[in-house]
Amino acid sequence: NGLRRRNTGMAAPEPKQTITQKQGNIVKKLDFMFPKVDREFRVQTEKGGLTTMIAILIIAILSLGEIVAWVSENNSTNEHIVVNTELNKRMRINMNITFPGLACEDLHVDAMDVAGDSQIDVEDTLVKKQLRKDGTIKSEEEILVDTNKHRDEQEKKEKILKGKLADDYCGSCFGAQEEEDQCCQTCDEVLEAYKKKRWKSSLLVYTSEQCIREGRDKKEIKRMTKGQGCNLSGYMTVNRVAGNFHIAMGEGVERDGRHIHTFLPEDAPNFNASHTIHQLSFGPEVDGKAVMTEVKKIVGPEHGTTGLFQYFIKVVPTTYIGKDLIPKGSEEAQAMPSLYEEVEKNENKENVLETNRYFFTERFRPLMTEFIEEEHMDEEGEKATVHAGHKGGHGNDDHHHVRNSVLPGVFFIYEIFPFAIEISRKSTPLSHLLIRLIAIVGGLFTCAGWLDAALGNDNKSAKRRSH
Repeated sequence: NGLRRRNTGMAAPEPKQTITQKQGNIVKKLDFMFPKVDREFRVQTEKGGLTTMIAILIIAILSLGEIVAWVSENNSTNEHIVVNTELNKRMRINMNITFPGLACEDLHVDAMDVAGDSQIDVEDTLVKKQLRKDGTIKSEEEILVDTNKHRDEQEKKEKILKGKLADDYCGSCFGAQEEEDQCCQTCDEVLEAYKKKRWKSSLLVYTSEQCIREGRDKKEIKRMTKGQGCNLSGYMTVNRVAGNFHIAMGEGVERDGRHIHTFLPEDAPNFNASHTIHQLSFGPEVDGKAVMTEVKKIVGPEHGTTGLFQYFIKVVPTTYIGKDLIPKGSEEAQAMPSLYEEVEKNENKENVLETNRYFFTERFRPLMTEFIEEEHMDEEGEKATVHAGHKGGHGNDDHHHVRNSVLPGVFFIYEIFPFAIEISRKSTPLSHLLIRLIAIVGGLFTCAGWLDAALGNDNKSAKRRSH
């Protein structure tokens, strides 16, 4: 029973590894970037903990800064300048202007451009509101009374023009006849009868049926209406080329291919060119901030109560790309009738709004300017005095006013820039932000490790020296 096992000298065979175990060993060999150290061999120091806290704090600050920069970058816009090659484009001019001393019936808006197109007395898209002397808008009842008076006068004139003369017609001389049965058949006969009586006949051309029938009442140039104001608001559509639009004295007419204004020169001081520009834009307003807002110009008596205001405007075609850049206010503005569509779709199916930005300079030329005749020296070198219509002279400068050759009114002269601006929203992908954050975290931890290692080596060197 005492059997013993004989040692043959051969080791026991190793168990066979599975495919999964072989793959795991291969993966472990690749772990040369992140070697693991047992916890019992790790050394934790106060300096290492302090370095970690500082690194985490710096990571948090830099990461927050990157996030803020990414958000602000996505909210910013990118402006790109391109050559404006678009032809046959039109633009809408929006306006809201108040003339406190100019009646609505004397306010006429004319427009013309270098292409030869002109618009005389634009009224279909503009609204005129009558104002009292204090600047408040007249009530509907007050306007209705004035309108009815004018309508009655027009109906009387139309009745006279449409009526046929009887065979035995004998026109009235309106009290200027020399005999009881005298007839005045024409306007000239009525005027001649009044001339013989030495009566004033300036109103006859407007009231006598003979002059109305002959159309003589329309030949007299209208004088300015005093004591009223007017607010002009609305829009007008013009070619997007250089041109001007103006509110000037008299009625604009086209004669021999030229645009002229008919008015009485002696009535020029009654055209009060004082105005307030509440709003003026060339196309829809995207940012809601027009350049000309509450621009107020008042002409005083020292300038003849009127003059020529000129605004030289540089218009820059501007295109906004992206729905988020087009506010609701501009989309509502598109509901207004226009001759072209402003909001379109581009090749990328993005909303595109075409409008215009501008800047301007201005100039004013008064109707009356002060003329100063300065003292001058005569041929003998002695001081000569300036005579002012009385005997003797005086040593001071002679001040008087002279009348300039200007057309009273407000002129807006605009030019179109050959370059256009395309404005779009900047878009930075989220992946760019993640890459920056990962770079911050990895870079700071690496630098902190180097710093901790350097501090640890210094401590070891100090201990060796002490021993």
